[in-house]
Amino acid sequence: MTTIGQLVFSGLLIGSVYALMSIGLTLIFGVLRVVNFAHGEFLMIAMYGAWAVTALFGLNPYVAILAVVPGMFLFGALTHRLMIAPALDKPHLVVVFATMGLSILLQNVALMALTADLRDVPPLFDGRAVMLGPFFAKPELVFGFVISLLATLGLRWMIQTTYLGKAIRATVQDGEAAQLMGIPVPRIFLLTFAGGSALVGLAGSVMLPLFSVFPTVGLNFVLIAFVIVVLGGMGSIEGAFVGGICIGIVQSLSSYYVAPAFGQMFFFILFLLVMIFRPNGLLGQKGAATIGINE
Repeated sequence: MTTIGQLVFSGLLIGSVYALMSIGLTLIFGVLRVVNFAHGEFLMIAMYGAWAVTALFGLNPYVAILAVVPGMFLFGALTHRLMIAPALDKPHLVVVFATMGLSILLQNVALMALTADLRDVPPLFDGRAVMLGPFFAKPELVFGFVISLLATLGLRWMIQTTYLGKAIRATVQDGEAAQLMGIPVPRIFLLTFAGGSALVGLAGSVMLPLFSVFPTVGLNFVLIAFVIVVLGGMGSIEGAFVGGICIGIVQSLSSYYVAPAFGQMFFFILFLLVMIFRPNGLLGQKGAATIGINE
């Protein structure tokens, strides 16, 4: 029983980190209704940025958040301005192929500029685990859980209570009516895409102490992010958090009792079961693919 409890606890922690990298993707889809297939490469850039700040200045990787998050916000804004905005009124496949092309471009630029070498940072507390009640945990995972929970609650609070959040919800409900009421819809789209990219920057800084970074590291995580977004419910921020935890627990249990190589197979089985018995996702609304972000 203790072993199962430890596995579930570890899965909860790593799942919250997976959720953090998926929240930005959920936000972008929920508002713009576009899927960013370069999401994994945005994560790769964020991890390289955190690594560069840590390596050059000798800072804690969590301190790098102060530089990486604003940097990814600006990068997201630039990407939206040059690539996403001109394609929003085009057929959906235009955005799909544009972001896929950006994904390939960023991978190859990183490969030429930084080579395929793995880069990482030293673990916190010399790699020693900490005790939380009856369970052991890596400090990096505990920090990741806290940051992911705060990011989820903070984003939900912003959408529900602030003027920007109300403008986002109005834009999602009816963009034309929102524009007639004086809401700058193109600017809302830009801020949303840039904000989603900033959340990816936060995730990259949190994940750097846990995983090595290399040019194709995004491919290892982008599929997990897509599964989490659909599993939790398209456009549901809380759903992304719950979906990430479910994936983490399933991966932890299957890796121990079966084999680590079968981890993805089991969470895809979970994904298929949810899609069969609850097609809207765990916390999603009916028609979320067209409605957008959940209220």
